[in-house]
Amino acid sequence: MKNTFILIALAALFVLSASVAVAQTTKAAFVDSEKILGELPEAQKASQELGTMVKAWQDSVAGMQADFQKQVEEYQKQSSVMAAAKKDAEEKRLNEINLKWREFYTQKLDPQKGEAAQEREKRLAPIREKVLRAIEAVAKEDGFTFVFDRANVLFADAKVDLTYKVIDRLKRGTVPKAK
Repeated sequence: MKNTFILIALAALFVLSASVAVAQTTKAAFVDSEKILGELPEAQKASQELGTMVKAWQDSVAGMQADFQKQVEEYQKQSSVMAAAKKDAEEKRLNEINLKWREFYTQKLDPQKGEAAQEREKRLAPIREKVLRAIEAVAKEDGFTFVFDRANVLFADAKVDLTYKVIDRLKRGTVPKAK
């Protein structure tokens, strides 16, 4: 019984010392990925190009909406003197116009599956990958086990902010190649 107690105590001591050792070697830091992307010329260029493309689609949607609204107002002014068949035909036509501009909006500007989202992902994915490699390289050099994004961190000491080290590495072009 005494041997069992000593064995359990030694096991507990071993587990406790191992967890303290792990805790002492774990280091965490953070980066502000939005700031990093904002500093990169290729990300700025991609954002400008996307902005131009999206603005054109937004302008088209706005024009379609305004045209639709104008036609609805005209219909409302004239509907009281229209024959039932003409009224039904006009309502059907207006519904089709409404459906067309909504489909255009969904096709181009839907945040999940629209062309704008697809184009954004296509253009920014390689840039994000490059940033991720730079973050990984800086973290390994400085001995960090974890690196979090500032957007998901409620508090962090500025001493563990790696943002500017990552920006510097990216601007110097010393990012490891993709594997």
